Amino acid sequence: MTDANSVASFLQDRAPHHFSARARERCARFLRMCARLQQQVCERLRDIDGTPVRLDCWRRQEGGGGATAILCDGNVFLKANVDVTMVTGRMDASLLGQLAKPESTAWTWPEQGCNFLAVGLSSVIHVKNPHVPSYHFNLRLMLLNLCDGTEVGWYGGVIDITPFYLIPEDITHFHRILKEACEKHDVTYYPRFKKWCDDYFFIRHRGETRGLGGIFFDNLTFEEEGNFEFARSCADAILPAYIPILRARVSTPFTDQENTWKLLRYGRYIEFNLMYDKGTKFGLLLPGFRTETLFACIPIMAKWVYDWNPEPGGREAELVRVLRCPQNWA
Repeated sequence: MTDANSVASFLQDRAPHHFSARARERCARFLRMCARLQQQVCERLRDIDGTPVRLDCWRRQEGGGGATAILCDGNVFLKANVDVTMVTGRMDASLLGQLAKPESTAWTWPEQGCNFLAVGLSSVIHVKNPHVPSYHFNLRLMLLNLCDGTEVGWYGGVIDITPFYLIPEDITHFHRILKEACEKHDVTYYPRFKKWCDDYFFIRHRGETRGLGGIFFDNLTFEEEGNFEFARSCADAILPAYIPILRARVSTPFTDQENTWKLLRYGRYIEFNLMYDKGTKFGLLLPGFRTETLFACIPIMAKWVYDWNPEPGGREAELVRVLRCPQNWA
């Protein structure tokens, strides 16, 4: 299984039949988009690193499965994963409570749970060179079949960047690409979703954001065709937002001290994912979700040094300053 069509077919064969034909078709369309993007990203990773990307397809006993693409300890990438998942089955009320229901809907969570179908693409890229930021993106579609037969669903996603050294022109480029993608659909999207991203990736016990943001959105109902088109615009922006930054910085010389700083920031990255990230919590609570896929985003090395603080006036301190006071980049 090496291409997007094969991945989509592998997962679509495991789609449930208790959703309407219309809902299944919208799910299949979103799944095909995710599989194509997975292939595109993997091809780019392979071309840059010169190392094959491993594709690991798995089945979830309770329903659905996934295709995990992983590159670990390559020539350029420390760790990079690109996962497509489709999980389905019965979701109990306690797990439903972890979801954010669209505000415009009148229905309430069913006390006895309901059938669900979730499709998602998720990727985290960590590069060996500390002058290249880590990168994270996620696109998802959630469908629920309520007890009275009503079908509800919504799109969500996030695209965000985590640099270790502040290079303003790189962050400006990143945010401008996302802003352009948003403004094709609604001029209010970028400021709303940028703030949502800053607020979401805030490490409360540290008083700083995980990185320098991007966009975060959720609850965009699947009934509106324009919301799928917006998700597709986000998918189209993923590589143009990041690859030019990677190529510009990947050959920059770096010191052991700079690499140690990157490992310390990885510690912050892990703290956020394990303590606050809703996707991680959802995966841990969902029976049968594959642990190896859930933690594929974690870097293979990190550091925690007791009471370590960056030297005042240095580049490390400059980064921490903007992490504690998010600003506009685009």
